Amino acid sequence: MAFKIGDRVIHPRHGLGQVTKLAVKQFVKGEKRPFYEISFPGSTLWVPLTLSTSGIRKLTVKSEIEKCRQLLCAPAESLNTDPRLRQSELNDHLKEGTLTAHCEVVRDLTAQGWQKPLSGAMTTFLRQTLDVLCQEWAAVEGKSIEEASSEIEALLEKGKQINDNE
Repeated sequence: MAFKIGDRVIHPRHGLGQVTKLAVKQFVKGEKRPFYEISFPGSTLWVPLTLSTSGIRKLTVKSEIEKCRQLLCAPAESLNTDPRLRQSELNDHLKEGTLTAHCEVVRDLTAQGWQKPLSGAMTTFLRQTLDVLCQEWAAVEGKSIEEASSEIEALLEKGKQINDNE
């Protein structure tokens, strides 16, 4: 996927960033390649132009947010009971690089946490994934991160109430 300088992008772990530069860099001895410089709050990431598996993508379109609202209220999918496999499956799902995947991971982990407390690693993973979701949601909707977070939490709670009544 080609980006232009100034494009706002999403990284599955770093969140909302902006393409600030295109430059030829040498990070490996004897190998110069073109990279995007992507600035995130507090960090910079250099992504090779040829690396399509980096997870970096343009912001989703606003019409996808309505689909995500429905997903966050929908019944959660059950997760693998093996902690290592569960982590691997959730990471693989996020690598799809969609807002929908972030919503599903947040919904499913949140629901699991309601049934049984999450481990420290899973709690951190959920918090990071929710953070990225809130950043993109806020950017697409033109809201603050706090407003996006409140809306997402309300949708998750609505989903819990719907599922508890079924």
